[in-house]
Amino acid sequence: MAEREPVYVMVSGVESLPYPACARTSVKELLRGEEVLVSQVVIEGKGEAEDYGVSETVRCWYVLDGKAILRGERADAHVSRGCLIVIPPGVSWGPCLSLVSDRLTALDIAARAGREDRGSHPDAGQDRAASVIRPEDVPSYLPAGHSKTVNRCLYIDDRIEIIEGTIEVGGGAQRHLHRHHEQVLYLLETSNPLLIYYPKGAPHGTEGGVSSRLKLLVIYSPPLGESQNALKE
Repeated sequence: MAEREPVYVMVSGVESLPYPACARTSVKELLRGEEVLVSQVVIEGKGEAEDYGVSETVRCWYVLDGKAILRGERADAHVSRGCLIVIPPGVSWGPCLSLVSDRLTALDIAARAGREDRGSHPDAGQDRAASVIRPEDVPSYLPAGHSKTVNRCLYIDDRIEIIEGTIEVGGGAQRHLHRHHEQVLYLLETSNPLLIYYPKGAPHGTEGGVSSRLKLLVIYSPPLGESQNALKE
């Protein structure tokens, strides 16, 4: 059986389209994997954001640039670069987001809807609301099989895991593969954003270590979890 190959997506080369039923929001569809969906969303103009509908699964918006306030019944949350907005299924949340900057850019990350996700969500809108996770509030850990690498798991459930990682010069991962997990890397803090998709079973690693410091977002679906982080040759 032939090895599966990674897919490289230059974000600048992806066409930007209007977000459905929205006048100030555009979207670039970056990836439709077997398990995970990733898009880049851009909202233009200060003030209340638009209605982005509801999702059958949890959606997470990782903020790449811009500032906003997420209005809540109990308290407001400030949103800025590096924050993760977690939107439960069945929750309409767009009008709760108010832009402070002229533009907000985010990665929209979600697991594909499965049979168990379909249908109504009777508890939506009761005790459920969008929330904000900040990397500095999350404990860091050293991933197995990596060197000079620090990770922070921003979000994990039974369908998806989102990690912010930093690799110092000379560090990286041993060559390995994940037979049962899709993996997505999105390079942060670069002038040419790049998404790398590793299908299940695609070997990858950083032999010799990276030549410059890297900050990246890592997505697994289904979740890998540190307890499962055993690398295979």
